[in-house]
Amino acid sequence: MDAVASRPQRVLDNLRRVVQAVRQSSAQIGGPDGVTSAQLLILKLIDAHAGISVGDLAARTLTHQSSVSEVVGRLETRGLIVRVRAADDGRRREIQLTGAGRQALSQPVETIQETLIKAMAALPPETLAALDTGLAALIAEAGIAIDPVPMFLEDGLNP
Repeated sequence: MDAVASRPQRVLDNLRRVVQAVRQSSAQIGGPDGVTSAQLLILKLIDAHAGISVGDLAARTLTHQSSVSEVVGRLETRGLIVRVRAADDGRRREIQLTGAGRQALSQPVETIQETLIKAMAALPPETLAALDTGLAALIAEAGIAIDPVPMFLEDGLNP
């Protein structure tokens, strides 16, 4: 092979870089309490936006609402958050941190999701569109489409 990598190899290498960054981020954050990167991101957003809803979390994380709801459910089961009725609308549920949830935020770490969301926001629209189109085509061709897409490393296999 040439000294210069082929385009398919460059694409695969770039995908490997993203996967590796996700794995490293998860390993760095994972600590003894077992909070995942995705869970930490959700906790940070709940802390920053008092009374946030699952729908608002989904919008802020660029993730399907059902995927965020699963992460929120895990956090609630672990006693890191609580859902309470909104004072202004009894149908709306707001999410709040518990003391244990605040303790889990003691690590001032940027999650990989935050890093990627910031990076995408900085890209020119045409670059983001090309990424969207190209990755969608690759996923379709490989037959690996799943819906809804879970948050990074939140597929039910993690603690």
